[in-house]
Amino acid sequence: MNNKLLQIGFKALLCGCFLVVYPHCARSQQLSVKTNLLSDAVLVPSVGMEHTISRRWTMACDVAWMPFRVSSEHYLRTMKLQPEAHYWFRAPFTGPFVGPVLSWRLYNMGGLPVFKTRDSRTQGFLLGVGAVAGWHFTLSDCWGLEPSLTLGYAYGEFNRYDAPRSCEVRKRHYLNYFGPTALTLQLVYMIR
Repeated sequence: MNNKLLQIGFKALLCGCFLVVYPHCARSQQLSVKTNLLSDAVLVPSVGMEHTISRRWTMACDVAWMPFRVSSEHYLRTMKLQPEAHYWFRAPFTGPFVGPVLSWRLYNMGGLPVFKTRDSRTQGFLLGVGAVAGWHFTLSDCWGLEPSLTLGYAYGEFNRYDAPRSCEVRKRHYLNYFGPTALTLQLVYMIR
């Protein structure tokens, strides 16, 4: 997959997220801001917005970004953009939901004791499509908790480098994966 296709995919996802973030109205229980506590726990800050578009449907977009290095030889840089549509079996932001998901991720990691990058560096991208299922638990009038699981297909390309700071590609890899692609625990704040 070439860079032009990556740029087109990113622009399409960015436009979709803009439509999600720019709601036409913000009445009670129609707009929420959220963060993925599991992503935040591993120091990859995340933020998302979701708004109601009909009686049973909402649109959401999550962004996660870690732009900094742990040290000069140990780093994990990643960015994720993930628009979703949720169908609520009850009312929006109440109980169970399901829906389609798109995902775009970039990453660059090296010198870490995980993902076989202790003595090497990996840089690439993932594009995914799938379905999400979750449940919204109301904690108070403004706060909620949303665990969810996403199953789907992911396509990725990445380069493996000989050392964490190396620019010489050892091998190019391609990934086709079907299965769980995301597990989230979102802390939700309803904007009234």
